[in-house]
Amino acid sequence: MLSCTRSLIWGGLLALAGLTAASPVANGPLPIAIRHTPSSPSSFEHRDYNSSSLSTVVPLPPTIQQDLATLLSPSALVLLPSSPSFTQYTHRWSLNTHTNSPSYGVIVIPASERDVSLTIQYANTHSIPFLATTGTHGTWQGLSQLQGGMAIWTRNLTKMEFAADGHSATLGGGLRGNDVIPALWARGKQTTTGSCRCVSLLGPALGGGHGWLQGQYGLGADQILSARVVLANGTAVKTSNTENSDLFWALRGAGHNFGVVTEVEYKLYDAVRPEWSYQSFTFTQDRLEEVYRVHNAVMRNQSQYVVYWSLWRLVPEVDPVNPILVSTVYYNGPASEAASYFAPFAALSPLQTTPVQTTDYPGLAAAAQFRVTDWACQPKAGATVYGMDVDSYDVKGLRKSYNAFRDMIRAEPALSLSMAYLEGYSLQAVQAVPYESTAFALRDRKLLYGFLVTYEETERNKTLDAQAQKWGEKIRDAAYGDKVKQKSVYVNYAKGSESLQAMYGYEGWRQERLKMLKRKYDPKGKFSFYAPIKA
Repeated sequence: MLSCTRSLIWGGLLALAGLTAASPVANGPLPIAIRHTPSSPSSFEHRDYNSSSLSTVVPLPPTIQQDLATLLSPSALVLLPSSPSFTQYTHRWSLNTHTNSPSYGVIVIPASERDVSLTIQYANTHSIPFLATTGTHGTWQGLSQLQGGMAIWTRNLTKMEFAADGHSATLGGGLRGNDVIPALWARGKQTTTGSCRCVSLLGPALGGGHGWLQGQYGLGADQILSARVVLANGTAVKTSNTENSDLFWALRGAGHNFGVVTEVEYKLYDAVRPEWSYQSFTFTQDRLEEVYRVHNAVMRNQSQYVVYWSLWRLVPEVDPVNPILVSTVYYNGPASEAASYFAPFAALSPLQTTPVQTTDYPGLAAAAQFRVTDWACQPKAGATVYGMDVDSYDVKGLRKSYNAFRDMIRAEPALSLSMAYLEGYSLQAVQAVPYESTAFALRDRKLLYGFLVTYEETERNKTLDAQAQKWGEKIRDAAYGDKVKQKSVYVNYAKGSESLQAMYGYEGWRQERLKMLKRKYDPKGKFSFYAPIKA
């Protein structure tokens, strides 16, 4: 996510824009018993995933459930489509069946790292493609290439052990923000996490990991001191700056290409600035140019304690045909110190201004409506993210992008819940990390755009998917403007049409190193259903 996704951050500031929360979602593992009911074998494409050619369709072994139940620990679960709760483990944040949803013939819910290793070894022996999942928020179109394979559902890997010195914790690969943030806060600690509570801790971090605290502590990836990883051959290894250091480099920015991370040693910090202050300003679309010139101005010397976010969303109560603009300033400190950061937006005479409000770090999720019960975390019939990273707002390009966004909603009302999220994080601690020290290549980008095209209809799913793609690409491409020569995208917001260079950096050495490591650690491309590096 992660920011919020595979840090996707969506639905934030909806309360400030006059929108309400949706019904809650499940929070944690579901109780399921293994059933040994015979079922029809599933089938899938068997292939070398670094190759573009497909080979023979191979069925799942009819004894797969019994086989795995014998191999794995007593606490592990193995589910077939005949299992009553099977579908509850296949649900994704985006339910686009035609564009970015995988399907499974078996779901394995490991209880330990050893379970993960044995599951992958079994999958390899029987040529079963697999996908490890936790938050299930990614909208990469290649996910749909996995049909009838195996899901390795890691949500039960929930270790949380705190170092005696308080400077780190060992955190399981299945933990979500909703597990980690309150637990740390209760100990007077905090660290960089994604913004949405429903996304995993590690999904965003393995792609970089933007978050509220990155200006102070660095990205999520920068917090990883070591990681245990199950590789494509089922071997479990430890990685750090001193053990398997080449793999450790790759995990922090391109991690979903190299293995299943079962746990990490993660940096923690004392919460010495517990208070956050924030204020939102609503503008009509005719003020766009003024608003984003101010954003550019205030971000030139952005404090490490400040985050500037902006939202486009149709709110008929405010304007029935034109999406509004909502700019929110978040400051990690008391309201008395925050006034100077709010002032430039207040000086624009907004249509609406919220009162200055205060909260703590865990409370930011409620402030931005990123709790597990909020709209941002609710499954969508269709949702696809079109992301991009830039250094500053190209105001002319942003106007063209906004106009395309508005035209989309007018042309296809079913897409009227779509929105644009423009995230302006501080970079001090991000850029303090040497650029070449991790696989994350976008440390110089101040702005993260996420254009979410979404709908709730199901009758026209396939038709709306096509419309969403057409408009989403048009909106994103317009926002680059005329000055950007090398397009970049945060891999956790990538759609699938972006180049490897856009996601992982344009430097030749960086591309070659990633390809070399892919050949070394995943030569058959087992981990290639999300933003794959082609070896």
